[in-house]
Amino acid sequence: MTKREQLLQTTLELITELGFHATPMALIIEKSGVAAGTIYYYFKSKEELIDTLYSELKKEMGKALSQGIENESNYKLKFWILWKNIFNFYIQNPKKYEFLQQYAHSPLIKKEIKELNQIHFQVAIDYLNSGIKLGIIREMPIDLLLNLIFGNISTLVRMQLSGEVTLNDELLERAIQSSWDSIKTN
Repeated sequence: MTKREQLLQTTLELITELGFHATPMALIIEKSGVAAGTIYYYFKSKEELIDTLYSELKKEMGKALSQGIENESNYKLKFWILWKNIFNFYIQNPKKYEFLQQYAHSPLIKKEIKELNQIHFQVAIDYLNSGIKLGIIREMPIDLLLNLIFGNISTLVRMQLSGEVTLNDELLERAIQSSWDSIKTN
């Protein structure tokens, strides 16, 4: 692991444990085992470090999102694949899920960072736009559609990770169907 990767990993772990405000640069330096000057070689500030971590996690999530999509021609089945890809990414990476949730609901997120990282979800945006044009998906702003879908996924992930619900294949399929029903036209 490079020093930069170590700094990002340590930041992820500390922020998910302590939160943004209780994670000073000095603690990141101490826990990462990297020299103080090194952190500032890679990142000008804590804000830049956090924004970079967010961007890298969004990129990773975007890659997970698109797996297997290009091989499926059935529109509804593509939805199932997209949904499960994000769900599985979150379940397999609970710290990344926690960080992304904290960041998304934080005043730290800058509009330009959010917009810049939207490219990682272009496959989902294109999918929804084509569904609207085909009359399969309700005509609503793409941001709203994405939030409806990701909100459903996020809630189920949170419930699974906290032990509020124990998922089996049938319950997962019913959750995906409910999410699909909330955006489809008929």
